[in-house]
Amino acid sequence: MRSVVLSVVLMMLLCLGATPVVATGTVAEAEGLTDSTPTATALDSPTQQPLSALSSDADDMPMTTFTVNLRSNQDAEWVVTIEYDLQTESEQTAFEATAQEFEDGTAPDGGLSVEVYENMAGFASEETDREMAIEDVERTASLEGTTGTLRLAFTWRAFLEEDGEQLIFNDALQSPDDCTWLTSLEENQALEITTPRGYAITSANVGFTDNTVTIEGPYTFDQDDHVRITLEPSAFGGTAWELLGAAVVVAAAIIGGAFLLRRRENTPTEPTQTTTTTETTAQPSEPPEAEPPEAKRAEDLSLLADDEQVLRLLERNDGRMRQAKIVSETNWSDAKVSQLLSSMADDGQITKLRIGRENLISLPDVDALDGSKHDNE
Repeated sequence: MRSVVLSVVLMMLLCLGATPVVATGTVAEAEGLTDSTPTATALDSPTQQPLSALSSDADDMPMTTFTVNLRSNQDAEWVVTIEYDLQTESEQTAFEATAQEFEDGTAPDGGLSVEVYENMAGFASEETDREMAIEDVERTASLEGTTGTLRLAFTWRAFLEEDGEQLIFNDALQSPDDCTWLTSLEENQALEITTPRGYAITSANVGFTDNTVTIEGPYTFDQDDHVRITLEPSAFGGTAWELLGAAVVVAAAIIGGAFLLRRRENTPTEPTQTTTTTETTAQPSEPPEAEPPEAKRAEDLSLLADDEQVLRLLERNDGRMRQAKIVSETNWSDAKVSQLLSSMADDGQITKLRIGRENLISLPDVDALDGSKHDNE
């Protein structure tokens, strides 16, 4: 019986889309946003429910995370992730059937409705005179152990406002009634906003730590003061670990230079003839011992950039790893790892191979299936 309920819940969720709660009557009333799309209508309908209302058992409510990775070119890469706790085999079977429809785009309204964001981008584009668009839409599903995950990723072009060197997160949230479509987060919903590399948050009307805004529901946003985050280029932009890594490198260079200078000052000066004799009779010095593999494995990966951490992990694991293992090794969210790996694959740093519901990640010169090295000649 529980598996039947789960199937119904999943299909209802795919119909409605996992969007943050939107102010009632804002979308359907906007000119140009009433193209009779089922999603836009649902947002203005009294049947629209928060995610927490889609399950009769509070313990079974899925966790929804909205991750917004801001980019220096004004774009924003969105990842909407829903995670289900599937304890029984029948629940997992029901999830797999729904997940297949979700990935194929055959679920009602295409699953985790991207039309909601297309409508919002269309309105914001008219209001801001920036040519916005929702592109690079990707739907993926996975089942790892007892956790089923649906993931919708897309790029929102021209999402950020540009003011000189500043990038501003604000006006894309405006709704047709001069309020904001991001009104609240329900329980078991979270919003994470990350800054572009080389930028730092200089002001914000929401809390942030380590240049990242993280808000967990339940949370209600101020309708009269929309979320506003101002970013500026900074030589100190980056995470605290990156800054610490830079400080360690600088400190090591200073200490090393001072040590060598002191050794030179303390070395006694000998006559030229003695020096020549010494050079003639001196035995060749022993080569330094090679660094043991254990020392290399002790390297603190947190001091490296995100993509460099992934590459180092792959090197340590013979050039290939399952995506789920990368998530567990880095302690990053599924959404962050998925977005990072997609970007690295586009840049040719890695290759991704889909096997069932899992992704196998490998270095470009390593065969993902058998781990053999490719012949580059």
